[in-house]
Amino acid sequence: MRAATLIDIPAITLLKLKMFEGVGMENNLREDFIQEVENTYKDLYETGKAIHYVIEHNNDIVACAGGFIKEDIPYCFYKETQYGFIGDVYVESRFRNQGHARKLTEEVLDWFSKQEIHTIRILASNNAKKLYQSIGFVETDQMILHR
Repeated sequence: MRAATLIDIPAITLLKLKMFEGVGMENNLREDFIQEVENTYKDLYETGKAIHYVIEHNNDIVACAGGFIKEDIPYCFYKETQYGFIGDVYVESRFRNQGHARKLTEEVLDWFSKQEIHTIRILASNNAKKLYQSIGFVETDQMILHR
């Protein structure tokens, strides 16, 4: 496991796309999804607002997890204006059930601790909820409406 670099962003973006495809959400993505993700992640890496950790097999990235420091409404009005968001947790199917998602997520949590980020949020698929609950995440009362 290692921290990703700018050179890894295209591979991470492709894993992110597979993640969306895996949950049937690829039709929600913009046509310029790949370019937009790559540009956004490059900016976030360069400003220290994001990091990914990756696991490689034969020089290919087969698993990743990202940490993002966010300051959006309403959290920007709280005493702690920033929070962490974990995203892009994805493991190629043949490497699943080996503890990679847990290791990567814990590495991101360690990075947040070093950044003095104390509140961490994550959007979990039904398959991943047990993993995140075992790490200490709790479900909240958030709701969503699609119209």
